[in-house]
Amino acid sequence: MHPLRGPLHDVKNVQDVPRRGDFDEPDGIEDGPPPVLSDLAALVTFAFVGSFSPGPNNAVLWASGISFGFRRTIPHVVGGALGVGALVIGVATGFGAFLEAVPAAALTLKVAGSLYLLYVAWRVVGSGAIARAEAAHPLSVWQAAWFQWLNPKAWFFAIALAGTFIPEDQRGSAAIALLAGVVFVVVAVSFTIWAAGGAALARLVSDERRRVVNLLLAALIVASVVLLWI
Repeated sequence: MHPLRGPLHDVKNVQDVPRRGDFDEPDGIEDGPPPVLSDLAALVTFAFVGSFSPGPNNAVLWASGISFGFRRTIPHVVGGALGVGALVIGVATGFGAFLEAVPAAALTLKVAGSLYLLYVAWRVVGSGAIARAEAAHPLSVWQAAWFQWLNPKAWFFAIALAGTFIPEDQRGSAAIALLAGVVFVVVAVSFTIWAAGGAALARLVSDERRRVVNLLLAALIVASVVLLWI
């Protein structure tokens, strides 16, 4: 079985499923894309939807694009994608199971992540003033990467990816590396869109309206924290 096959591709049940008569008669090979391509398409779709949906990462990227421009936000994009990829590797190699087995550790991470997200929301609210400061700068590659480990949404995303696309009995190094590599590329594309969108918006709105946008983005981050505890 291919390492990306999920529970829906259980080979024990394949022979029991009725086949349509769409085989190539000379060699008996069924028409259509290979199963691995279907799995890859599902992974890409899952990763894009999960990373593109609104959340703390995208709110901060949008605000950074508005305040600092797209070019200065590129390290943030790269670091965020690297952090999510590393998080997927950590979950697939057992760290996710450790959090499930030790509730106190999971609670500690949840509290730390919530506090950090509230701090990020405060930074987003003041990003207009921060951007005008001489020493201001967007997140670096490493800051953005570490942010993922304190972002509860990124944890849920990584756990869902690993659980869906790599069954526990098939978590070899090749499968995990392939999953992390695909996720890195897809997340980088998703984050690039958000950063570029913020930079494009900055050219169209005044400083006063940027302030309103930043307030809305900060409210989105705070709302995501509240939802964690409901």
